[in-house]
This record gives sequence, structure tokens and C-alpha cells, in this order.
Amino acid sequence: MIDDAARARLVRRFGDDVTGWVDALPGLVAELTARWDLTLVEHVPGGTGATFLCTGAVLKLTPDLGLAALEARALTAWARTGAVVDLLGTDLPRGALLLERIHPGTPATDPAQVVPHLHDAPPEGFPPLLARVDFLFETLLTRRTGTYYATEHRRARKLAQDNVTPVLLHGDMHPGNVLQGPHGPRAIDPRACVGDPAVDWCDFVHGGYDLHGADVDLDRVHEWLTAFAPFYD
Repeated sequence: MIDDAARARLVRRFGDDVTGWVDALPGLVAELTARWDLTLVEHVPGGTGATFLCTGAVLKLTPDLGLAALEARALTAWARTGAVVDLLGTDLPRGALLLERIHPGTPATDPAQVVPHLHDAPPEGFPPLLARVDFLFETLLTRRTGTYYATEHRRARKLAQDNVTPVLLHGDMHPGNVLQGPHGPRAIDPRACVGDPAVDWCDFVHGGYDLHGADVDLDRVHEWLTAFAPFYD
């Protein structure tokens, strides 16, 4: 169902206990594809679960039920913006999302265009940016590198607690998470949280993208880039 490399990525993220979920995955996929009348086309590797391209839709599964629920809530909050993938169905007790399959689905030619639309959505009910910062430094980066970057983590925590007007953030905004749709770019794979809007602009400023005159505090973005420097090494 998934190859050894994909299994290893999931073990790095979730620990050895995830192997039981991986072993049960074929049965879960068979049940959900029958329920939603899907035909599998291919598996797309990921770090938080398994994603399957199907005819007309995408089946996304994760052993982290909280992660699936958070993504479903975020996509619902952004549904009217036209800037994210459409959520077609859920089975949250089993960590399953049924998503629109975006065509052509190639990397967006203008990915930064989605950011202002995402920030216009109501931010109530989502976790704070500070929690996302702690996860990134204490869990994700430490597992990836074997090093805890205490100085950068303290700097990011301070920025996250600054008195700025909070918005609903994508939380993992980078060009790879924006696909080209028939009517413009569409964001995928959010890790929604509430906080400083500068965070969602970091990858675009770092990559030299055109920000189209968006109301961006570039000083704040560069402060975040300094704090996030280990992620760009």
C-alpha cells in the first residue's frame, strides 16, 4: 500500500506505534474507496499520513485524528475564499478527508496570491501560533536534525507573543503547498493556527517571490526568518 520509505517517514514522525496503523491501511482504504465510490490512481508520499490520488478526488488519511479534524475545520473556514482545496467529505473518527482533486494540480505560477484571502477568514477557535512554534522547534526540527535550537526557539516564542493583530494562518505556507487550479492558485495541507500574519509570508520573502503590493510588514517577516533560520539550512 505504501513503500518502505513512506513507512520510515511515518515512524520518524509518530514513533514505532504507527506501524499498526500502516499495517491496517489497506483495509481502511478499501472500505473508504468503496464508501465514496473511488478508484485509486496513485499514492502520494507524505510525512503525516497517506494521500491517494483517485479519479475525481483525493483521499487523505492520517493516524493523528486531531490533525485531520483541524484541517477539516480550516478548510471549512476558508471555503468561501476560493483559495483552498474543497473539502468533499470526512470520516474524522478514522482520520480521513475526501478532498477535491485540483486540475491541473501543478505548482502554482503565483502561489503568494492565496495568502491575503486566507488571512481574511475568522480566526476564532483555532490554536495559537505559539503552540505551532513549540511543535516546530521541540518536535519536528529536533527529530529532523537531532539538535534543539534553543536560541532560535526563544526568539520565535517572543515574536509569537508580540502584540500584533492576529489572523487565521495557514501555518505551513510555502510554494509546494499551493497548486494551480483552473481559476487560480489553491492552497493545500494547512496547519491552521492564529497569530502574526508575517509568518505565512516567510517562504515567499525568502524565495524572492512577487508579493503584489500586499500589506506585509517586511521587518516582521525578516525577524521571523532569523528565528526560523534552522529550517532554511
